[in-house]
Amino acid sequence: MAFGHWLLQLDHTITFFFYRSGAFNPTVQKLLFQLSEYFVYLLPLILLYLFWRGGQDRVNSAKIFLAAIIPWVIFTTLLGGYLFSHFGFRERPFASLGIQELFLKRPDKAFPSDHATVLMAATLAFFAYRYKGLGWLFLVGGVILSSLARVAVGFHWFGDILGGFVSGALGVWLIWAFDRPLNVWLTRLLVWNRDGN
Repeated sequence: MAFGHWLLQLDHTITFFFYRSGAFNPTVQKLLFQLSEYFVYLLPLILLYLFWRGGQDRVNSAKIFLAAIIPWVIFTTLLGGYLFSHFGFRERPFASLGIQELFLKRPDKAFPSDHATVLMAATLAFFAYRYKGLGWLFLVGGVILSSLARVAVGFHWFGDILGGFVSGALGVWLIWAFDRPLNVWLTRLLVWNRDGN
């Protein structure tokens, strides 16, 4: 039990280090809010673009979408919701600061982070399917900057972000484990040749 308490204390210390670092300058704080909230919306735009390009890009966009959505639903929504509703585990940090609402969200379950899950899954999937430029963009902009910005604004604990990274990695591993049959099935479903067959 002492190790668990120490781990939660470390998580608390790291979280509030980032929070205090982001609160010193209003311009930096505004940038952190923007980055923490809006970077994730780049993902559907990129996936729509890849889908529109057709061929293997269309199939890969569907696999990347599945790699992000499956862990989001299974781990962050179902498992995180269960932990919060049954054990009261991990209210958001802003609740401990007396803030009633942040990003139009009341203090509810925080673990694991939805954003970190989706951004890590997308990043790993972009690298796995050889979109290295997009992989680097999401690694720096999403996994590192956007995730840490969510800690710095008080929306997530640092441990929530790490839990999201693990969830996202598990999602990509799941899709990668079934890549060959999934590729065949999605190609039949999504890729049409010019004859209409």
